[in-house]
Amino acid sequence: MEALEALPDLTLSEAAARWGVGSNNTIKARAAALGVELRRESPTRTVWPAEHVALGDRLADHLKRPGATLASFPEALPSVPAPTAGSREDPQAVPMPGATPRGPRKRSGDLALTAPTAGTDGLAALAQLAAAMAPPAPPPDPLAVARGLAEAADLGAWLTTPELARLLGMAPGTVRGWSTGHRPRPGFELERLKDGASVWWRVSDATD
Repeated sequence: MEALEALPDLTLSEAAARWGVGSNNTIKARAAALGVELRRESPTRTVWPAEHVALGDRLADHLKRPGATLASFPEALPSVPAPTAGSREDPQAVPMPGATPRGPRKRSGDLALTAPTAGTDGLAALAQLAAAMAPPAPPPDPLAVARGLAEAADLGAWLTTPELARLLGMAPGTVRGWSTGHRPRPGFELERLKDGASVWWRVSDATD
């Protein structure tokens, strides 16, 4: 077995240097994807635990491959879907002792199917059935914006206004009114460059 005990804790800056990334936010995004709990030892010192350094090394090697992403890393946390009504994981689907079995509880907003009648369009009824059977949309990734900003800061790439707006999930008109020094969220700062009729943006790490 590898002597993991010999690996020291890494500060965020030490981890960034070890894995060749340019910002502490990238290290935080990787920790979140791997389920690694960073340990805050003081107001100015946060460390990547020694027992997970080897895992960070494997992820760094993985990301050096062409086309590799955090999501494609085999050891990244999977996205666990919420239990659906009536499944074994749904607490409402487990009957209490002595309780009379009943059908799944109807929630407000559920689509109620009506049987086709003489005045019902057959195509409309089929569309209604298809909508009821469609799986629910997955919840948005809460780390998507932070991960996108960290990768943009790490790359140092210039983005157009529509590209930055799409990364942040905002309207281009909102982004267009910003200037150099604007912080779209804590830890990130924007640089604005006017080049002729074009406006470009660069994200930088503003971690104190």
